[in-house]
Amino acid sequence: MKILGVILAAGLSSRFKGNKMLFNYNGKPLLQWTIDFVNSFNFDSIIIVNEKWKEYKNYFYLYDFKTIENKEYKNGISSSVKTAIKYALSHGYDNVLIFLGDMPLIPKNIIEKILKIQTQKPIIAPYYNEKKGFPTLVKNEIFEDILNLKGDAGIKQIIKKHPNLVEKIIVDSPEVIVDFDYKP
Repeated sequence: MKILGVILAAGLSSRFKGNKMLFNYNGKPLLQWTIDFVNSFNFDSIIIVNEKWKEYKNYFYLYDFKTIENKEYKNGISSSVKTAIKYALSHGYDNVLIFLGDMPLIPKNIIEKILKIQTQKPIIAPYYNEKKGFPTLVKNEIFEDILNLKGDAGIKQIIKKHPNLVEKIIVDSPEVIVDFDYKP
């Protein structure tokens, strides 16, 4: 099973009032927490960024992550997910594990549960209080469906139409749904 870890970091931070990824959270930029976390696992990783990345990329230590610019980032999160899937398809990945750059608090055991679960369903996601969280694992059998997504909703569009495609992992960790849309 060849897994690609993906951090989505191409958003506009419009609700945050500033560059969310540079926000100093406990001594380092918010995005660095997510990069460090994803790097602690043994899979190839990429970061999906927007055109402004070149202005602030030097604030981050990227390990061996590859950065991919999403030229369509203004079209919403689905454009970043599609950018990741196109990369996965062209590089032979079986699965993509999608993280959000502004969710640095996810417990490591959640990822371990996602990676260990045996299921035929093409989507695996943690759920807290009946709300879908992150990261979300998608299998290559739905990559083509993902490439047809539109707007500012990602995999949730597929889950809404076909809830039977998702393997829900019920967790007691609100961190899977906590992001930084507004400055604390």
